[in-house]
Amino acid sequence: MLQEHDRIAIGERTLVGRHVELVPQGGSITIGSDCSLNNYVVLYGAGGITVGDGCRIATGVVIVAFNHGVDDLTLPIRCQPITARGVVVEDDAWIGARSILLDGVTVGSGSVIGAGSVVTRDVPAYAMVAGNPARVLRRRGVSRWTAVPTPESGP
Repeated sequence: MLQEHDRIAIGERTLVGRHVELVPQGGSITIGSDCSLNNYVVLYGAGGITVGDGCRIATGVVIVAFNHGVDDLTLPIRCQPITARGVVVEDDAWIGARSILLDGVTVGSGSVIGAGSVVTRDVPAYAMVAGNPARVLRRRGVSRWTAVPTPESGP
């Protein structure tokens, strides 16, 4: 299902599977060339979603580029204001099946997101991440037994 067609751009040779929902919600959704969005992918783009070239987005992935407020107790949740920072997926990233990317994250070039992950913060280029919340497991091209520095542990 495509809504607000004028707010959606899809590059050349990009495959869009069955039952994919691209919902700009007043924002924009831009998908690069040579990508694949497999069946049941859902993109909510109020804050803008940009997917670079050559990306693979597996079945059931959800990308949400906005967040609901909850702090005003005088308003029902459905009436709370939203924030919308956007989501960026850089070139050649692979997002595993049923993963969720939340508002404000950037997924670096060449990264791999493990199936079922919930991405709540930026993913460095060439990182392999998994979990809920997703955390860096290792860097691509480096032995899996080599520790990857994290912001908490320093360089």
